[in-house]
Amino acid sequence: MKKLNIFAYCLAGMLAFSSCQDDRDDNPTILHPETFTLNASTETVYDLQNIETIDWTCDVPDYGYSAAVTYSVQINKDNNWVDAEGENAASYVTLEATYSTNQLKISAAEMDRSLIILNEWFDAETFPTTEQTVFVRIMSSISTVSGYEAYSEPVEIRYLPYYMEVSLEPKTMYVVGDHNGWAANDDAPRLIATDEAGMIFHGYAQLNTQFKFMTTDSWADPNYGGGSGTLALGGGNITATPGFYQIDANLNTMTYSLRTCTWGIVGSVFDSEWKTEVQLTYNSSTGALEADVEFSAGQFKFRQDGAWDYSLGGSLDELVYDGGNITASPGRYTVRLYLNGPTYRAELIPVE
Repeated sequence: MKKLNIFAYCLAGMLAFSSCQDDRDDNPTILHPETFTLNASTETVYDLQNIETIDWTCDVPDYGYSAAVTYSVQINKDNNWVDAEGENAASYVTLEATYSTNQLKISAAEMDRSLIILNEWFDAETFPTTEQTVFVRIMSSISTVSGYEAYSEPVEIRYLPYYMEVSLEPKTMYVVGDHNGWAANDDAPRLIATDEAGMIFHGYAQLNTQFKFMTTDSWADPNYGGGSGTLALGGGNITATPGFYQIDANLNTMTYSLRTCTWGIVGSVFDSEWKTEVQLTYNSSTGALEADVEFSAGQFKFRQDGAWDYSLGGSLDELVYDGGNITASPGRYTVRLYLNGPTYRAELIPVE
């Protein structure tokens, strides 16, 4: 019996030592804070037209170690915070600017623009001229790991808005990574927004091994990384296997998806029954999907994955989904399909 007790004590000591070793500074145990406090005045009326910034602070959420925290501001009409689900948008709006400290200097102009979008106050004639209220909360996230977002207790603030024209034209989002030297410029693949608010994106890119999403051409503005289908503001590089992908990203649900895909040419330029399809291959020198083809007189379209779920037609200068057939003259061509946005287009280059 004494031998068994000695063994038990030794085992307990080993486990305790192991636990301490696992919780060392270079491998901390990450906590998921339930909430924290936003220090915002409920008495002040923020006159957004006559101030440059709204200066708030918040408590630093307890992640169990000195994490690099990113803070985002979210606003809602009431205190019922509903996340996006499927095609249904979230009940709240997240301001684009993010903060690396808990000292928040929020642009009054960005707050006003976001309030206009939240309340759909797009008509100058019906724009409110009296004091309004809105619920505000802060979302915190850590760049080293996704899924640890935390939210401050919401605060109802008072403000006076002012009218500005807000465009909801489709936005684009850059896909930058080691496939293009991490450069956010006109040569970078771009996803196209498919919703009015510019929060849901769709597009294509030839990826290498790592990439991120950028909302502008500046790293000082919001960018998104993450992994396993989850996005995080300022998150780490997303990894991929080299290939050509359909990419979808949803900033309402903070999710993304990657799916390898192919594109081909099909039409009566090959056979009258539209059964022959010529596959396109990505050319890194031109940034296009290409093929050398022999056309008969007729029509053709581009389609993805040998099916009609995604097809492009219409004008070569501006291809659209489910667009009309494209007419071609007989001859030999190099066909180039450009899907790097913001407009899909194609070229037929005669081969002598």
